[in-house]
Amino acid sequence: MHPNTSLSGRRFVEDDLLDAARAVFHAEGYAAAQIADIAQRAGTTKPTLYARLGNKEQIYLHVVRREAEVFRQWVADAYERGGPLPLAELSQVGMEPLFRFAAERAEGFNLLFRGERTGDRPATLRREVVNGVTEQLTSLIKRREEVFGPALGSNADALAAACVGVALQVCEHTIDRGGDLNAARHLAARFVENAFHNLDFDTLTP
Repeated sequence: MHPNTSLSGRRFVEDDLLDAARAVFHAEGYAAAQIADIAQRAGTTKPTLYARLGNKEQIYLHVVRREAEVFRQWVADAYERGGPLPLAELSQVGMEPLFRFAAERAEGFNLLFRGERTGDRPATLRREVVNGVTEQLTSLIKRREEVFGPALGSNADALAAACVGVALQVCEHTIDRGGDLNAARHLAARFVENAFHNLDFDTLTP
């Protein structure tokens, strides 16, 4: 057997278990979800789940943390591409990860960002993710300043926080109304782009 076969096989099985758990937690909410339901959906047994992932609380945290890591990686990849881009393109690239995540991993998006709607509150992790994205965007804004200017000084992090807040609000609003997430992404990007253009940098810069 190839030395990596067992490891990759185990990872594949673990991802399947987490996918099943994500679906059950999303459909039932944390309180109502049962280990037996997760096992049935995954095509395995309760002892296997306990052995691989732990109890219900541990399984839930595994699921939400995996979604957080996927999202963080998408953000990091997008922002790495966005540094040297003009503002209009940068705004589009910067909005892509959140709206793509909501479209392609809807269950994960809801568990990570909207868990309170089903009584689940991974608040600390959610706050860490939002803060991490804000920090990455702040760094991206500062990198852009070096190429295009003007300098925002200490206001860069406040502007980043505003952009992240706008993106989340637009994304959630669109989901709640069954709207087009791709169109919403373009709208949020244009909003952020215009906000940059309309800032009075002489007033903002210390």
